[in-house]
Amino acid sequence: MKSIYLILSMLLLFSGINYSQRGKWHDEELKGKFEQLEKIKLIETLGMDEETTLRFFSRKAEHQKMQEEIQQQIQSKIDQLELIFKSGRVATTEEIKTTVNDINTMQIQLEKNRAEFINSLTDILSYDQIAKLVIFERRFRDEIRKMIFKERKPPLEQE
Repeated sequence: MKSIYLILSMLLLFSGINYSQRGKWHDEELKGKFEQLEKIKLIETLGMDEETTLRFFSRKAEHQKMQEEIQQQIQSKIDQLELIFKSGRVATTEEIKTTVNDINTMQIQLEKNRAEFINSLTDILSYDQIAKLVIFERRFRDEIRKMIFKERKPPLEQE
């Protein structure tokens, strides 16, 4: 676990340097680094052989592609709502309600897809490995979230 902290700290440090040099985060670059780290740690945590690794990551890539498409649709709906409120355009309650309901439906679909993905792994992974995957994903996400929030905290002003 300490190695995860070290690697994440280094990634965030370099990302912070990049941020200060370029003025913005390069999400795709950072996302790629985190995905590589996640793959390495997953292979290690689940103890997968080469064939299992290939099959698992192939299925995971399909799942992620589907999830990203839904995320883009959700973002599009949120952008629509934001545009309505920023432009001052008067929208009907029904229009807003429909858009919010669409977002909620897509969020539910994301969770459903995730459950289906986890359940589909029984032909690749043992139930012990699936349980370790679920635990790993939660902890990995939490650690990344903590590191990001830690990086975003403004420095304390000295008087």
